[in-house]
This record gives sequence, structure tokens and C-alpha cells, in this order.
Amino acid sequence: MKKGQISFAEYLVALVVFISFAAYFSFQLLNFLPNYLTQVRSERVRSEGYQMSEILINDPGSPINWDRVPADQINRAGLNDETKNLTNYISAAKILQLKNLCNNGNDGYSNIKRWLGSDLDFSILITVYNSNTGAPEIFCPPEVSCSCKPPSYSIRTINATIKRFATVDSNHFAEIILQVV
Repeated sequence: MKKGQISFAEYLVALVVFISFAAYFSFQLLNFLPNYLTQVRSERVRSEGYQMSEILINDPGSPINWDRVPADQINRAGLNDETKNLTNYISAAKILQLKNLCNNGNDGYSNIKRWLGSDLDFSILITVYNSNTGAPEIFCPPEVSCSCKPPSYSIRTINATIKRFATVDSNHFAEIILQVV
């Protein structure tokens, strides 16, 4: 045998070992990839849910008085009170208008979805409390909650739940729960 050369048997053993390692890593990758893609989608949904909650709470909408204009003139629906210009300070009138527009059949929810810039289905639940007593307010009590959800809403897998708090007027606060399905 000459130096630096290997026999056919050694070559065959090296090839089998290489193919075995390549197959092992391929199977590991195939097992890892679906979980990874599921986590990526989950993070995307969570991120979009947070963006929608941020638009709801800290954006007055477009036009800023969208609660007082016809629905065909609305470009974006935000609940921020444009008269105060404060972070996390929302308008009670805009909450009620959001509820009324959303409960206006299939078009209402579709419009809200378009105004928030989402391609995912979501559900919004807003409960307003009196900060002095901690009790839900009359204009939006829990049993008649200010909610916005798809007309064909059924129990589906909720991919993300975002819970935020904001001030409403001077002695009220709101709990906003946004669930993205």
C-alpha cells in the first residue's frame, strides 16, 4: 500500500459515516423546522396584536374626530382623546362609536379591521371603570361590554391576548383586552 492512499473499504466506511451524520442532521432539522415556524407565526401575531392595541390607545385616528364623521370618511380608528393629547388617555365617545360601528353587521367589523390595518381576525373587549369605586360604568357595563368581534365569532384558538389599561376622562379608567385569533 502506498502512503496517503486509502483502500476501497476505508473509503466505503468513511462514506457511510458521512451519510449517516448527514441523514441524522437532516432529520433533526425536519423535526425542528415546524416548531420554529409555529413560534415565528406566533410572534408575528403577538406583534400585530400589540400594534393594533397601540393604535387603539395612543392614536386619535384619522381624521382625529372620526367619531363625529360618516363612516365612509374614516381612514383609521384610534381611541386617543385628541383634545388632551396625552399618552394612554382615551375618549369615551370614541369607545361608544367604535362599539356602534362594529356592531353594524359584517361591514362594521370589516371596516374596523381595515381601519386598524389588520389582516388577522381579532376581538376587542373594553370595560370602563370608575376609579373612585372600581365599579364598571353604566355606559359600558360588563354584561353589555363594549366589544368588537367578527360576526361569525366562535371559539377558536387564540394566538395572542394583549391587555392594556388607559385613562378615560378624569375619574375613569379602561381595561382593553385585544385577542388575535
